[in-house]
Amino acid sequence: MPPPSNKRKPIALNLLEMPAKLENLPRFMTFVCEQARQFDFTDKRTLEIELVLEEALVNVIEYAYPAELPGRLILHLEGKADGKLHLEIRDRGIAFNPLERAAPDLEAELMERPIGGLGIFLMKEFTDGLSWHRENDENCLSIIFEPRHAD
Repeated sequence: MPPPSNKRKPIALNLLEMPAKLENLPRFMTFVCEQARQFDFTDKRTLEIELVLEEALVNVIEYAYPAELPGRLILHLEGKADGKLHLEIRDRGIAFNPLERAAPDLEAELMERPIGGLGIFLMKEFTDGLSWHRENDENCLSIIFEPRHAD
């Protein structure tokens, strides 16, 4: 009998699609965080994932669709054999690339800073891969999380 392998086996691609509404935010968060725990992500790392996820999802929920016509949010989640989680967030809302946003001036006085941009800055800080593209009239935000974030 061969010795057990330390490599994690990839999990099946998981998909969750629901209306882009704030009341669905906890279900989206649970969906991703449960997978992170299955891959032995630490509690601290899982909290970082929650922060990134909340920022990304709330941006879609609040700004991608008109309030009277909420659209859908689709999460594709895949765990890799190397322990990384690959998450793709898709929506058919207004085209918006959050990565084009200028980094906030963290040295400026709080009252002098323009509103916005800090959440996207934090997303960049807590992820190990972040990209955006538009495909088939969908915003596609791809995020990679490693079990231990490279500082």
